[in-house]
Amino acid sequence: MFRWIQIEEEEAEKLEKEGVIPKDTGFRYNHPVMGRSMVEYHVDTCELFQRKMNDENVFGGRPSVRRDKTKKMLIKIGHDEAIMKQYLLTKKKWRGPNGEMALVPKDEGMGLMISGTMSREFGWGLHLSKEELAQVNETRLGKSYEDAESANAKRGSANKMPLTESPFIREFEYGSKGEGYWSYEHMVIQLEDCIDCLKVLYPQYEFVFLLDHSCGHDRQREDGLNAGKMSKSFGGRQKKLRDTEIKKEDGYLGPFHRTLKVGDIQKMCFQSTDIGPFWMTPEEREQSRKDIVVTTKTKIRKYTKDELKRFLEAKGVSVKGNLAALQSACEQNGIPIQEEKNKIIEGWEGKPKGMLQVLWERGFINTEDGEKKAYQSYSIKGYTDQFGNHRPETSLKELMSSCKDFTEEETMLQSIACKLGVRVDRTPKCHCELAGEGIEYAWACSKNKYRSILIENKKGKENFTKTVRSCISRDHITRERAQKFAKRARRYIMGYHVLHQQQHNKAQDSSSRGNEAIMPVKLEQMVKQFKTHRCALDFDYSFCKEVFKDITQAS
Repeated sequence: MFRWIQIEEEEAEKLEKEGVIPKDTGFRYNHPVMGRSMVEYHVDTCELFQRKMNDENVFGGRPSVRRDKTKKMLIKIGHDEAIMKQYLLTKKKWRGPNGEMALVPKDEGMGLMISGTMSREFGWGLHLSKEELAQVNETRLGKSYEDAESANAKRGSANKMPLTESPFIREFEYGSKGEGYWSYEHMVIQLEDCIDCLKVLYPQYEFVFLLDHSCGHDRQREDGLNAGKMSKSFGGRQKKLRDTEIKKEDGYLGPFHRTLKVGDIQKMCFQSTDIGPFWMTPEEREQSRKDIVVTTKTKIRKYTKDELKRFLEAKGVSVKGNLAALQSACEQNGIPIQEEKNKIIEGWEGKPKGMLQVLWERGFINTEDGEKKAYQSYSIKGYTDQFGNHRPETSLKELMSSCKDFTEEETMLQSIACKLGVRVDRTPKCHCELAGEGIEYAWACSKNKYRSILIENKKGKENFTKTVRSCISRDHITRERAQKFAKRARRYIMGYHVLHQQQHNKAQDSSSRGNEAIMPVKLEQMVKQFKTHRCALDFDYSFCKEVFKDITQAS
């Protein structure tokens, strides 16, 4: 990444004597061309390095001399959403000489959601000139979004429209009277718009987007590997999951008899060439291979909400509401709300295998006492022993969820981003101080400024929107400040890394055996402090106020 600076050893020794940088740090090497002794430092080592690189380099840092030159340079882009309330006020208020306080609005007023990105290289968002927008739009002509369903739902068409402004910062009027609520559909469209810009303007680099954990960002693929979508036996209402590769033995294969080996592709549905469920006898397998239609018995099934919507749309009727409202609309338009079908005894061929079969093929099911007994020895949640203790080795869900391909399954966003040629990673839950290259500090910086503006200047939708835009502009959240915020987040990451190493070393040290569960006091304090998702103003108030003071003094 563009995070490094190389200086001559003499200059490094001088800075060490002056106390600007710690002694005996950096990577020392001989310059292959000049033949001089050099030292490489991270730009976060001191502010002098970052200022020097900003003056010299467009990305605020050089590549490392130790990098793998066969790989592209990587740029990280953090993402997050925040809400700006019209009457966003501090908890404290000034009193006048006679003890009176100014009247403030009783409600929070209008709200505007901002979905933004930040990186060290580009700063807040990404500025695009008219020429660059035209260049990007030229490549988008006639193309459709990867997730066509989401584009249709939110924009009425899967076709890509010309971009009129940079998609890296997006305003969103949330709520029932606005554009609804921010969801996966909004996020995946914004992500693809951003990727289109990066692929055209910066094709020589690789990109990774850092997102937080939320319902929208964590949505799984329809056929994604998820133990929660599986039942014990075959068929039924369980989803058809995608096939998966057995990449290695550890985490994929168990200690008992198995039919798979490393490198095999495990089919998650029974094929016509399969022998069928392992717990059945050969006769039972053959008898239950195909679905059996029982003509003497019928079954009534009510249509689902989605099915009723499709029936109504086919007749040109648009109805919103719950299931009862849709059923009523169907009856008024002569559309049946249920169907009568013959009872079907389900066969296994072509059906999802279920957890028991999948785990047996991997060698996690003990069949020493026979296949029939094995079927009874496992359940979805597992059994308890005679003392009431839970036995996790009998829980199909726990065994399935512990397999590495299930734990490392990509989300919908990650899958789509991979198809588009970039990566999406997620920052740790409940640790917003690490999130998105320090983007939480950018929100704190903008909200500090917003709170300092008089209420009179925020009244009315036009004034409110104009004020918010000034507070989240690149003039206020400059690239230098974005780098400072990213540096702050990196310090937290380094702190956690050191504490993690200390724990690991204590666990390995025989003299401290028995104290493995003792956590460093500072880490305990951190864990308590970051139990809930909060903003940077909550967990790093003094730093945010210091940055805001620098901003106000500079202006």
